[in-house]
Amino acid sequence: MDKSNFTSFEESLLLLTGVKSQLEAAVKSLTGKDRGEDEDLQWTVSNHVQILLCSFLDEWKIFQSLGKDTAIRDTLEITSPALRRIRSWTGLTRIRSTLLAHGQRKIDGKPAWTWDVFNSNKSPTAYAETILLGQLAILVIRETLKRHYGDYHHAAQRLSQLYIPIKGQGLRTVGEANAVLNSIRAEMSEIAERISCLNNEPAKKRYLP
Repeated sequence: MDKSNFTSFEESLLLLTGVKSQLEAAVKSLTGKDRGEDEDLQWTVSNHVQILLCSFLDEWKIFQSLGKDTAIRDTLEITSPALRRIRSWTGLTRIRSTLLAHGQRKIDGKPAWTWDVFNSNKSPTAYAETILLGQLAILVIRETLKRHYGDYHHAAQRLSQLYIPIKGQGLRTVGEANAVLNSIRAEMSEIAERISCLNNEPAKKRYLP
């Protein structure tokens, strides 16, 4: 068999595994001491989890479509309580598409104000609920991989043989990044001063954030 020729079932198992890895990393980032009390971190991670939940639901629809097989139908039945909880939040995709992934604009290009979108869609605003949904998605995927371990294991082995290292791109250290940031900040300030002079504006000290 061609190593790159995965069945639809194998593809779904592999992609669900990828979502699981990202969800586990997101949830784990808040388990350290004092991290759960960091509101900025909570907000950032919760947003990321909601995006990943939508990815999970999209892939789960594909997995569900393969349910002609008895073993898959059994998996769908076993995991249904967790899916029921996740899917009860019917506004997840709307929040992802409007607020989190596409710059707070509607399809027609008009601004989508946060309060309007949340108040007109059922999507969690509480941090604990969002993390719970992430944990439920992880639980579902783990159960699925456990029940179909043989298929997943063989597919993962073939996938590992196709792996090509990802080339490194971008700065590697905080020091390098800060140096570039300061250089660009200075360049922007110089441009602003030059424009002020050309427009005969009074000189003023600029304070960039």
